[in-house]
Amino acid sequence: MSDTWRFVARPGATDTIYGLAVSPDSQLLATASWDSTVRVLDLEAGRTLQTLRGHEGRVYSVAFHPEGRVLASGGTDAVVRVWDAETGESLWSRSGHSSLIYSVAFQPQGKLLASGSEDGTVAIWTLMGEQVHHIEGHNQYVQGVAFSPDGRLLASGSRDSFLILWDVATGQEVGRVEVIHNGINSVRFTADGQRVLLTNVDGVVGVWDLATGALLQERNEHRYPVWTAVFSPDGRTFATGSADRTIMLWDTLTGEQLGRLTGHVGDVYALEFTPDGRYLVSGSADRTIRLWGTDPSAADWEARDARWQANAATESAAAAALPAKSTAGATQGGLFGRLFGRRG
Repeated sequence: MSDTWRFVARPGATDTIYGLAVSPDSQLLATASWDSTVRVLDLEAGRTLQTLRGHEGRVYSVAFHPEGRVLASGGTDAVVRVWDAETGESLWSRSGHSSLIYSVAFQPQGKLLASGSEDGTVAIWTLMGEQVHHIEGHNQYVQGVAFSPDGRLLASGSRDSFLILWDVATGQEVGRVEVIHNGINSVRFTADGQRVLLTNVDGVVGVWDLATGALLQERNEHRYPVWTAVFSPDGRTFATGSADRTIMLWDTLTGEQLGRLTGHVGDVYALEFTPDGRYLVSGSADRTIRLWGTDPSAADWEARDARWQANAATESAAAAALPAKSTAGATQGGLFGRLFGRRG
């Protein structure tokens, strides 16, 4: 990976950006913000396509369905919401937790959705909003959930310092790893499903072997809470975002630090690589999103920056003139059924 990273930046919301998701075709970016919105942007143009309103309070997490058109989100209102990313319509919303939702994730096969909550529980949902499992096992809040690549396991990471693996079909616990450090902020599987990447509030990043429970790598160069970590599409690199306002890049095999990206002036809460591997996207408490990449052409980056800034300025000028539009009261399954060729 090249050492020369360039970026473009623009405001991504009116408050902290806590979650990001990139569509499978790498064309769309979704943001989850403490301003109660989910925004969908054209990634290349930096233009907001949809602003989804319906959550009451901060939105912590957002995820794209593997087919790309559908989004899920969760936040302080303890409601899981599923949206049509193209039209901005709410497809369904469900209250399956007693406290705020920190994390949502779609199964790679696209059949199920999981949510993790401050109430210490994990829920698994069908695409039509039926709760399949309501899982108890943690004694503190669950900040990260992730499906294994084959979709058979769900991993949950909690402030109780346990990573628990659940059988998706039965909802039963099939294994757990106790992390020696203070809690777990985020969970990611490797592409082969054999290891997980964990971060925590002590500033530690660890790679754990699921078969043996062994800690394979441990890094603490951030020295401040590490809120998020994500693998590159080829699995060779992972990136971490921290309260120290930096992003660090690492070699997955050796644990060697490959680079350090600076520019944010607030905690880096969210990171995602685009599925095509061209870019890394970051979201921060400074309310901005940044698109990072190693494309060598300075002219291309200057043109991209001009598009991003022009669209951000246009949206800012227009925002005050537009009335707030809530999409929370839309259909509860009918439209979702049409998207997937089903009856609601």
